[in-house]
Amino acid sequence: MNASEGCFLVRVSERIWGYTLSYRTASGFKHFLIDASGDYYSFLGVDQNRHATLADLIDFHKEEVITTSGGELLQDSCRLKCSSPDYGGLFL
Repeated sequence: MNASEGCFLVRVSERIWGYTLSYRTASGFKHFLIDASGDYYSFLGVDQNRHATLADLIDFHKEEVITTSGGELLQDSCRLKCSSPDYGGLFL
C-alpha cells in the first residue's frame, strides 16, 4: 500500500462484534478495535468516548487524536482500487 500517514481503513472485525480501524503511520500500520456491541461505537482500550454512529467516531478523530502517546489523527480513508468490491462474505 502506498498511502500517506494518517490514511485509514475500517473493516469488519473477525475478533469482536465491531470493526477494526487500520491506520497508516510513517513506519507501518497500527490497528484499533472499535466496539459496536452496545448502542454506541468506541475504541477498545484507548478512547473512552462513545459515539452514536461509526461516522461520528471517524469524524471526531479527524479533529482529536486516538491516543495522546501516538498522536494518531485520521486524515483520508484509503480508496478501493477495484470498481466493484465483493461484500458477499459479510452476510454469511
